[in-house]
Amino acid sequence: MIKIDIAEKITERVDIPRVVALKAVDVILDEMKDSLVRGERIEIRGFGVFQKKLRKKSVGRDIQRAKTIEIPETYTVKFKPGIEMRVLD
Repeated sequence: MIKIDIAEKITERVDIPRVVALKAVDVILDEMKDSLVRGERIEIRGFGVFQKKLRKKSVGRDIQRAKTIEIPETYTVKFKPGIEMRVLD
C-alpha cells in the first residue's frame, strides 16, 4: 500500500474529494516525520509506537576490497506494533 492508496481508502470511507484526502495524508506524515526528528515518541493506540533510536557504531566488511570498515552511529526509526497488530496472522 502506498500513500495514494491510503488517500483512496479515506475518500471511500469519509466521502471527501481525493485531493483533500491526499493533503490530509501528507499533513499527517509530515507531522509524524517532524515529531520523530525532534525525538518525540508517536503512539497510535491499537496500531503501534514509532520512536527515534540511536544505532551504535559498528564494524562492517567491504566484500570487494576484503577490508573492515567502521560504520558510524546514526539514528533510525523503530516501530513496535500494538497488540491488535501482533495478532494479525
